[in-house]
Amino acid sequence: MLCPVCNGIRLLNVPCPHCRCEADDCGRIADWSGPYAPYSPVSTEPLFNRTELYCEHIVYCSGCNRSYEVSVAEWESPNLNV
Repeated sequence: MLCPVCNGIRLLNVPCPHCRCEADDCGRIADWSGPYAPYSPVSTEPLFNRTELYCEHIVYCSGCNRSYEVSVAEWESPNLNV
């Protein structure tokens, strides 16, 4: 599974639920969890036994100065073994 936003396949265009201005993607929530989090490998352990997978992102609205979470549906990665 892969996140289309993290992998640059598509942009995260979401309106702020409070003021409807477009919010800015600030990356995965997991990247904000610790001082070396962006350099740590992505853990896939919690992903097993789930039917729908999501990548949790944090977004910031400069219009109303609020941040909130957005769930991005992950895509099934193609089999690249040739």
